[in-house]
Amino acid sequence: QSTAEKDMEIIRSKRATSSGANVPGQPKSKYRKRSRATPPGKCHSCNIRETPEWRRGPDGARTLCNACGLHYAKLMRKRDKAAMGPDGKPAHITIESLRASTASA
Repeated sequence: QSTAEKDMEIIRSKRATSSGANVPGQPKSKYRKRSRATPPGKCHSCNIRETPEWRRGPDGARTLCNACGLHYAKLMRKRDKAAMGPDGKPAHITIESLRASTASA
């Protein structure tokens, strides 16, 4: 055997001992597979049981069906946009508006 072949044999033996329960012939996956959580029983809004994708709602992750989740996200964007100023930045509080709000309270 040449030096290169001996080196490759050493590398193969080290890989075999360090890979754990690796199936021969299949490369070890570099990413850990995440387990999928069990789908919720039903959508909190429309009570449907099957959907292509569960979405985040006001009650937390995976509580709304796809359609209700998209509708909820749109309502949230509208609400956030209404709180923004006309230039697209969050509305600034001026001293006058601050005094007016404290006086009325």
